[in-house]
Amino acid sequence: MPDKNTDPAIKVSTYDLCIKTFRATRKLLKLNIKLHQDEDAPMDVAKMGDIFLFNHFARFETFIPQYLIHEATGAYCRSVASSEFFGGDDRFTQFLYSVGVIPNDMPNLFPFLVKEILHDRKLVIFPEGGMVKDKRVVDHRGKFGIFSRTANERRKHHRGSAVIALALDAFKTALLHDYSNGRYRRVERWAEQLGFETTEQLIVKAVKPTIIVPSHITFYPIRVNDNILHQAAQLINGGINKRFAEELLVEGNMLLKHTDMDIRFSSPVIIGEYWRWWEKRLLPNVVHQYESLDELFNLKPKAGHLGGRIHSIGMKKKSFLVRDDYMKSMYQAVTINLSHIASYLILCLYRRGLKQFRCVRFHKMLYVCIKQLQKSDFHLHRSLCNPAEYGGIVNQGNTRLDQFLSTMESMGLVHIQNAQYVLDDKLIKDFSMDDIRIENLVSVYANEIEPLTAVTQIIKSIIDNIKNIDAINFAEYRFDDQLLAWHWDRKEFSQPRHLEVNQQQTATEDANWFFLKSSKANASAVLLVHGFLASPAEMRSLGDRLHSEGHHVLGVRLKGHGTSPWDLRCRDWNDWLASVNCGFDIIKAYSQSIHIVGFSTGGLLALLQAANHPHKKISSVSSISAPIDFINKNLKFIPLLHHANRIVRWVSSEGIMPFRPNQPEHPEVNYQHIPVRALYQLQLLVEHIMLHPLKIKARVYLYQSDKDPVVDPSSVEKLYNQIDAEQKIKIPIDADRHGVVYENIDQIQEKICASVE
Repeated sequence: MPDKNTDPAIKVSTYDLCIKTFRATRKLLKLNIKLHQDEDAPMDVAKMGDIFLFNHFARFETFIPQYLIHEATGAYCRSVASSEFFGGDDRFTQFLYSVGVIPNDMPNLFPFLVKEILHDRKLVIFPEGGMVKDKRVVDHRGKFGIFSRTANERRKHHRGSAVIALALDAFKTALLHDYSNGRYRRVERWAEQLGFETTEQLIVKAVKPTIIVPSHITFYPIRVNDNILHQAAQLINGGINKRFAEELLVEGNMLLKHTDMDIRFSSPVIIGEYWRWWEKRLLPNVVHQYESLDELFNLKPKAGHLGGRIHSIGMKKKSFLVRDDYMKSMYQAVTINLSHIASYLILCLYRRGLKQFRCVRFHKMLYVCIKQLQKSDFHLHRSLCNPAEYGGIVNQGNTRLDQFLSTMESMGLVHIQNAQYVLDDKLIKDFSMDDIRIENLVSVYANEIEPLTAVTQIIKSIIDNIKNIDAINFAEYRFDDQLLAWHWDRKEFSQPRHLEVNQQQTATEDANWFFLKSSKANASAVLLVHGFLASPAEMRSLGDRLHSEGHHVLGVRLKGHGTSPWDLRCRDWNDWLASVNCGFDIIKAYSQSIHIVGFSTGGLLALLQAANHPHKKISSVSSISAPIDFINKNLKFIPLLHHANRIVRWVSSEGIMPFRPNQPEHPEVNYQHIPVRALYQLQLLVEHIMLHPLKIKARVYLYQSDKDPVVDPSSVEKLYNQIDAEQKIKIPIDADRHGVVYENIDQIQEKICASVE
């Protein structure tokens, strides 16, 4: 037990103060801590778990699990720390005890922890022991093990958690057996010894299954540039210890520079499932040979008790099995990010003798890896689930990839030369545990996903087969990105602050992209672009008609549409145009002849796409009811209202009037609210078109209803004069409605089909 001058009891007031301090620090430093739970777990892991296991990469992470577990369950946690922290200052030692920390050399440690678990304390353990800075937990044969700084060699992970859990579960089994068979005196003796007021209280604890929760903390990104903590330490003591300097550089950045800390509870390890049926029958008889928990954990039964000796051997063997299972589960809970994939790719290419390769090829492999991993059940960082984050890897640039490559270049691992990545031999150089994080982050990232053999096999397979990924395969990936983006955007704008407006929306039609592929060998393709406030559903009936005539048809969703008016409020007209351009990049892989058809605002964007990207594949552009002027003249005050909103938003995030009510012709397709900012963006789009003549090489068809209640019919004349094309035709539509395509007024769908050859 602890020294007589110390009290191991948790001091609730001190513990609560630390929780409040950590909560304030988290807000102050804007720590991005996200707690995940396995969706397949059949129970609330945080509440049901007894022993929580975490990997160990940084010093400060030893405080995070206790905080999160307390926040989720209200329970107080015990944790085990190196005995070196308990020497010297008695006040610091007593503080550690008061917040639940105990030394790893504490006498009768395991019995003490079992008693704490029975009294509803959670136990936090780092089974790797010391910090594993290189994240190397498997060897070249795939066997688990880590480097021990004290032993200066690789060793197996600690199995103390397994021993505690097995002994506790055996003890519970014996208690329940005694209670169910009326041996209440034995139960009373244990209840008294363990500090329970009644036997019933102890039996309630015995009924609960013994559960180990393997967990993993993944940091992303890891940075090694200088920070204020390192600078301050150098000012105070210019000759700071190298190991301390490394930790200030790496771990200081985790705290100060926007690092995501993804903490994932893996599937629980239920100890009761490790006993065979006959072992469960023998457990009570074996446990009865022990007079105290101390004896039970020492596995020293009464002399001559053969069953006890067999049990001790079996317990040891079973503890290895439990240890291996929870360590595998722990490492399976890694949150995979872009740096993991890029690092493993780099090392694989290097080991295959490819010390330089085209940047375009590497980016393509990286993108395909992401798409393949999305199809699996692996835990992906949220940036790999949001196409807006990773979609630009191939041709538009990507901030996270740029940051990763910049760090690797500063380490002397990778550099760019003549549009090629050149790899340095430093990639496979051995570094000490205290050097590797600042010398070779590629190895650190790659080591972290090495235990995920299914992941590494996917990456290796893509390297082998990247030449087989053709333009159509790539287009299918890009189309899938757009489907994912709709789900992501809907979720992003479904927070409590969006609820009031979202609940008033009436759109019921499918608002996602659609792609209707033709079976004809040489089919032409049609790109359909919907209008302001609507979604691809607005163009679906036209799409079905075109598809029935043998065309490939792709329906674009303009960013901000088909999700929430709040989403549209955050977009600008360049985002809408980017959606059209993305659609064109997808459809051009399928045909040598492409027609772009846009309705209303989509008509303006269709014309702009053809003018900005004069591609030989574009055969025609059709613009229907495109707005230059509006019937409602009050719209000219929109810029004034928009700028007033911007001024007010300095004080209130919502502005004076963020939305205007809308009464759409087709409420099943359109928003019921118009973001004022979006109207302003529409006006900016019109101004851009009127300031820049549209030179279009393809045939141009301009459709306009003569009694349009929304768009001034004179708009078609202004647009006609703004277009420089060899073939441009105005086609009037006899209609007093704006949504002529959706309703197929005056057989406009047939007319459009006739122009598509």
